[in-house]
Amino acid sequence: MTHESKTLIFSGGGTGGHIYPAISVADFLKRSDKYFNIIFVGTKEGLEAKIVPGAGYKIEFIEVKGLKRQLTVKNVEVLIKFLKGFRQAKKILKRYKPAAVFVTGGYVSLPVAFAAKSLGIKIILHEQNAFPGLANRIISRFCDKVLISFEESRKYFKKSKNIILTGNPIRLEILNYNQSQAKREIGVEGKTTVLIVGGSRGAENLNRAAIRLAKSFEGNKDVHFILSTGEKKFDDAKNYAKQLNALTNISLYPYIMEMPKYLAAADIVVSRGGAIAISEITALGKPSIIVPSPYVVNNHQEYNARALERQGACFVVLENELEEDKLKIFLEKLIYDKELYTSMQKKSKNLGRPDATENIAKIIREYIK
Repeated sequence: MTHESKTLIFSGGGTGGHIYPAISVADFLKRSDKYFNIIFVGTKEGLEAKIVPGAGYKIEFIEVKGLKRQLTVKNVEVLIKFLKGFRQAKKILKRYKPAAVFVTGGYVSLPVAFAAKSLGIKIILHEQNAFPGLANRIISRFCDKVLISFEESRKYFKKSKNIILTGNPIRLEILNYNQSQAKREIGVEGKTTVLIVGGSRGAENLNRAAIRLAKSFEGNKDVHFILSTGEKKFDDAKNYAKQLNALTNISLYPYIMEMPKYLAAADIVVSRGGAIAISEITALGKPSIIVPSPYVVNNHQEYNARALERQGACFVVLENELEEDKLKIFLEKLIYDKELYTSMQKKSKNLGRPDATENIAKIIREYIK
């Protein structure tokens, strides 16, 4: 394979859930072979416009809009934008002549995949969630390989012949820490550590439920809570904690930069149900309580959470159940029932695919030879 043929186009965007997996795979490929030239295609409006250059990759932009699910006149504008994005994507592909296109979802992937198909370029699709997005369901009908992260999503790709269960690509530094070292470094040695994460933007209801939870555990000096509030929700969370006088056994952070270390230190994780969050939790074999965000398209976070719950690897608490005692009941079970804790730890580990990034990179490498 010549150096020129090692150019790859990656496309996926809108949310971090589509972008970070692509970056993890790109990083692995670059580390294994410096001759890989990886260019991303995205939109100026999506998070990829900031995240991709921040990760050290070149990004080319196209114009495209998300499809409205209802029959609406706005879909005429969407179609016009799609055709424009398709032409722009085609120009980019003709310029770079990639050996393959790797798409991870979001509406930006659609014109890129169609452009690749029209030029006879190989397309590899990766789906992160248990319930696939509309763009990926369309692309799966004509792409060369479909890589899935949950066995549950296989049934949505009936038209695809080549489906491989790989899991989700995760940041490799997630695997770098051992628990006792991580606990020592963040000052929670000897304590049962509960890490609560509401996603990068935070989640007000979950933050407040976490603070009430910490308050209810004040009598147990062996339990410590760590809450990542989201930068915009930090002041509200801090004021609420002061109001409840709940500051003795909980550490509040607007954003945790060293998440791999904090995940390693955690005994139990309370988290949203994003595909990457779940993949990192299971890669480390952490028992968890998943609180799916009700504000995402297709309710895919609940699909992800239920897939774990069916395997006995997590408990699920819905957003509208946060006012109840469900969170506390499940947490007490995990803290005080050692047999249950060990069983959930094992089941979580069984679902984890820490080698997903390496396997996906291997599939891409083999496919373009």
